[in-house]
Amino acid sequence: MSADLFAIRPQWTVQAPHLRCTLRRALAVRPGHNVWSGTEHINNALAMAYGGELPDSGPWYLTRSQLRTLKIAIEWRRAKREAHPQKTAPDILEHWTEIEDEVIAAYRNSCHAEGLHWI
Repeated sequence: MSADLFAIRPQWTVQAPHLRCTLRRALAVRPGHNVWSGTEHINNALAMAYGGELPDSGPWYLTRSQLRTLKIAIEWRRAKREAHPQKTAPDILEHWTEIEDEVIAAYRNSCHAEGLHWI
């Protein structure tokens, strides 16, 4: 596993709280839903959700492992959002989607940097 850090730059104040909330929700349902498959991701999620590794203002410097932890939580939350649509203000949803896409793109780039390619 690479020790390289990848920068994520949140642009809106709602983005960091959204990702921390996503991690907290995934941690809360983890025993029944198995959002993550290993302790590495659980430890990453705890540190990012409660430890200040995702401050409200950026940039965030995250490892590939942390990016993967976020990616898994984001995919879980997106699936939940599709299954149970709620009325979220379009501009807020746009900001959430923007940071989610940025995290997923950073994870993909980190994989490509290590010679790992996925579709």
